[in-house]
Amino acid sequence: MNDTEEAFAARLAEDLERVLGAGIAIDDVELTTDDGRAHVRATLLVEGWVEEIEAHGAEISELYRPVMERAAALRLSAAFWRMVGPT
Repeated sequence: MNDTEEAFAARLAEDLERVLGAGIAIDDVELTTDDGRAHVRATLLVEGWVEEIEAHGAEISELYRPVMERAAALRLSAAFWRMVGPT
């Protein structure tokens, strides 16, 4: 992983923490590039289960928005489950 990819992965993990909030922990952020494509996988610990967020694109810069959108949806889903799930 080059310096740009390392900086992107670090920034992505930092921003994911803010979007996910309390109760959701980041276990790992993996960034790979192969065959001219970029891939990111974030492994998260959510309320006792493991969840993964993945995104693929032609360039690393294309991965940020889909990961953040999926993280926000996951946060909303976890919050909803805390309100109406089994107790």
